[in-house]
Amino acid sequence: MNLKPFKTFNLSFITLELYDNYVISTIQEGVLFDLPYLNVVMEIYENHYGKKPFVLIAQRIYDYTINPTCYMVASKKLNLLGIAVVCKSNSAYKTALFEKNFYKNAYEPFPTLEEAIDWSH
Repeated sequence: MNLKPFKTFNLSFITLELYDNYVISTIQEGVLFDLPYLNVVMEIYENHYGKKPFVLIAQRIYDYTINPTCYMVASKKLNLLGIAVVCKSNSAYKTALFEKNFYKNAYEPFPTLEEAIDWSH
């Protein structure tokens, strides 16, 4: 397993660590992740993965809000095999279960990053 990302992006609203078959994303505290942010992230994914399928691993370290529409757009425009959400709290886990309703492909919450990475393979 590759332990170091081949590329890291530290943007004002998110940190992205790109690996061969998955991305680890960490959205910053208080962000309202909406379509303009999604468009920036999708451009990065498209530039680095092209048509190659990958898994998104979202680390829920901070409190933030995602517009549920982003899940629907991402499922249509990206080559995502699935989304894993690493939940550091019970409230993050409940939020992930709610958001699962908006993403029609594979979507699973996990208590640890290691479990999410294992699932991604």
